[in-house]
Amino acid sequence: MKCICPRPGLHAPALVANYIEAGLSAARHYEKNHSLLLQELYLRRTFHEILNKMCDSLVHCAIRKQCLEQLYKPLLALKRFYRSHNSIKKYLILEREARILSHEFNPF
Repeated sequence: MKCICPRPGLHAPALVANYIEAGLSAARHYEKNHSLLLQELYLRRTFHEILNKMCDSLVHCAIRKQCLEQLYKPLLALKRFYRSHNSIKKYLILEREARILSHEFNPF
């Protein structure tokens, strides 16, 4: 998501959705290869990158808004991952972090 977007208000939904889809497809690839650590890495990396862009005041407001609106995608993927591997406590920590930061850095 470091590309220069000439019209961020118009391209923000597709930009954020494409980034999330790329991260989730990489995680699915590693899930098929039974590489749990890399799968978790890509899920967490996607989640944290979206969360960081949402909190960054230097990012255009339209992109920040889309990051907030689409944060549920990597969060649900992490929930499914941690639930299947009996680590729900890790998920709850991530969910709490997302809740606190979304209230603190709400771009609306």
